[in-house]
Amino acid sequence: MRRWLLAGLAAIALSGSLQGVALAQTQGSVLRVVPSADLTELDPTRGANLVSRLYSQMVFDTLFALDSQLRPRPLMLESSQASADGLQWTLTLRPGLRFHNGQPVTSRDVVASLQRWMGSTSIGGQLKARLASLEAADGRQMVLRLKEPFGLVEYILAGPGAPIAAIMPEADATRPIGSPLPNPIGSGPFRYLPQERVIGHRAVFERNPDYQPRAEPPDGLAGARIVKVDRVEWIVMPDAVTAANALVTGEADIWEQVTPDLAPFLAQRRIAVRRLSSLPSVTFVRPNFQLPPFNDIRARQALALLFDQREMLDAVAGDKVPSQPCWSFTVCGGPFSTEVGSEPYRQPDLARARALMREAGYRGEKLVLVATPQLPVIGQMAQVVEQRLRQIGVDVDVEMMDFAAMFPRIQVQNKPIGQGGYHLFTYYGAGAYWFHPLTNLSVDVSCPAAPWAGFPCDPEGERLRQAFFAAPDDAARSSAYTAFHRRMWEFLPYIPTGQFDVTSAFRRNVQGMLDAPFIAYWNIEKR
Repeated sequence: MRRWLLAGLAAIALSGSLQGVALAQTQGSVLRVVPSADLTELDPTRGANLVSRLYSQMVFDTLFALDSQLRPRPLMLESSQASADGLQWTLTLRPGLRFHNGQPVTSRDVVASLQRWMGSTSIGGQLKARLASLEAADGRQMVLRLKEPFGLVEYILAGPGAPIAAIMPEADATRPIGSPLPNPIGSGPFRYLPQERVIGHRAVFERNPDYQPRAEPPDGLAGARIVKVDRVEWIVMPDAVTAANALVTGEADIWEQVTPDLAPFLAQRRIAVRRLSSLPSVTFVRPNFQLPPFNDIRARQALALLFDQREMLDAVAGDKVPSQPCWSFTVCGGPFSTEVGSEPYRQPDLARARALMREAGYRGEKLVLVATPQLPVIGQMAQVVEQRLRQIGVDVDVEMMDFAAMFPRIQVQNKPIGQGGYHLFTYYGAGAYWFHPLTNLSVDVSCPAAPWAGFPCDPEGERLRQAFFAAPDDAARSSAYTAFHRRMWEFLPYIPTGQFDVTSAFRRNVQGMLDAPFIAYWNIEKR
């Protein structure tokens, strides 16, 4: 699609190469990053997308962190001790932890932060439902008591999804829910600079000189978080060609998510392009359960019969990055990998899909499909979905918008068409979220309406999801997940359409990029 631009891009890159060298020599302590989207939420207990998660882990620390194998390891904690029955956890902070304003991190701050996170997020709500009490025992120690055993305590406190269980000062943690946080104060390795924020263009972070990294070597997001640059600047560039050009000329050092069609060009210019995440990303189509026709299972079955996953993946990734079909509500090749229950939907059947749409009551009304061209994967998926729906006689209105407008739009509940309502959207999720039913919010089918876009409700599915959470060990979790996964193919909370590698690109003078669940901006240096 952009092939005709590449020759011009190469010429621009050549003319700008000396400028890139000068930038690298004179500003080596500034790491310039092209993020996947603009930052729209500064409260770590409210940011539910990937960009918010990356920001949150830079500015705020969590009690635990995930290593490269997605296992929780202590981060802010000196020790973590569970009672023999698993009902009491004694958590002790490392000495000397301080917030960006110089104040010490205390157990009161931790208790207030966790209470806010548990009370305002779907992920945190799973811990809250099992919590008997959470108290500060002294300045550095907290005691967490459960009503029932919960084998995911350390994992959930490691911030595996978004929003994360970020620790903030008690005053910020106890402010009214929904109130803004214009000057966020964390204890993480970076400080956010609100005075340098330009909405739609730039977000800036500086190294926290008082940060005390752990002694262990870095491993994923765990271990030592040692910042080796003075500043990180996120520079928003919605146009992919502009981003690629900035990387080649040295105006940017890292491009967080490379569009697949530009990956070969960057590699030819000696730009490193590779997947940093532990798992590939998954693509899917999500219907809105609050409006007909997709509140009817037959319409969702029709949607599931529309797609040849290879066709979808060719549109998304082509032959430029690794991809594979995957009929799973987790990640194929991940810890809970299974495709059980998907057998009826492995092959497209447009005639059956057309009949099912009629049975669901569809009579030719226009359906609204929401997408964004700023994330080309989403935009390209939308084109395939539109084409396939039209082939079975569905009238589709594709509404393209900036991601900053799309994300809040899909969170809207119970709005009619014309007043913010929609019927479906295309999306993709990081494998580090989607592999686990705790952090894959798209399989949260709690009632009366689940907390994430699309808002499905399935009491039986939620019962099985909770059985997974209650499982005492890995073997029991695997069995419980198989039963849950089979139910998801009966209920269809969304339509899986395959998985692919989301790659990052960085210049050769950028060293120390970690393989981690999510991109980490510590341990990186510019040479």
